[in-house]
Amino acid sequence: MKDSRYFTPGELAKLLGISKQLLLYYDKNDIFSPEFVDENGYRFYVLSQYFTLQIIISLRKLDVSLKEIKAYLKSKDINLLKDIYRNKQQEYKKQIEELLYLEKTMQQKISFLNDIQNLPLNQILLEIQEEEYLYFSEDISFQQPIKQRMKVLANHMLPVFSYESFQEYLMGFHYDSNDFFHGNHLTQYNVFITANSKLNYDNPIKVIKEKGLYLCVYCNAHYGVIDSKIKERIVKFIRQNNLLYHGGIYLFPLRNFWSTSKPKEELVKLCLRVEYTD
Repeated sequence: MKDSRYFTPGELAKLLGISKQLLLYYDKNDIFSPEFVDENGYRFYVLSQYFTLQIIISLRKLDVSLKEIKAYLKSKDINLLKDIYRNKQQEYKKQIEELLYLEKTMQQKISFLNDIQNLPLNQILLEIQEEEYLYFSEDISFQQPIKQRMKVLANHMLPVFSYESFQEYLMGFHYDSNDFFHGNHLTQYNVFITANSKLNYDNPIKVIKEKGLYLCVYCNAHYGVIDSKIKERIVKFIRQNNLLYHGGIYLFPLRNFWSTSKPKEELVKLCLRVEYTD
């Protein structure tokens, strides 16, 4: 049909910089159909449809759903349009808040990575730590096959990776202190994650890490294996300073597979609750 009042799919698509396939997609979804189709199946559009299509494309750029667009086009009610804009405004506010949080988190991570490059390695320190709530995994035995141990660890970490946005969680390992110091080999351990109300655990094992004085050491450790010389130094320090230890050993990975490919460069912070005997 040669009629200057009508546009072919190619002509209309070109005016708005879209593909003819997109026009067909909108037609199939009952969003935007041609003004008429002739007896040969050719599709034609009129001038007013250019403006309707402009609305559709603009709202899709705002990620407005086709369902919402279809409802709006039926009436073009100004209040409905305001509702669409208000909803998008709230979405953008939420996205901005999350982006600001992520920007802050990235800066904290950069600072953290700078800090671990200047740690006082192998020095025994005493520091006051605040009370903290931790989610513990079930006991993991070193006698279990590695695949079974990995399954327990992965299942415990899954809520962190399932959460919709990047969040900061402290993850670590807990060992029995007597087993750690006096056993020839460690027998079992727990994986823990800092407690957060947004994490979804069916039956969480929630443990309180007590507020108080902690003996701490920054040292190399691969898969939580601490050099026997470090253990000997800790025991000696406890005796010389009239300290008693109680509770378990907390190992907080600082430098791991994220920031090194060399096991000997992996770092942990070992923490043990202590108190003076005097």
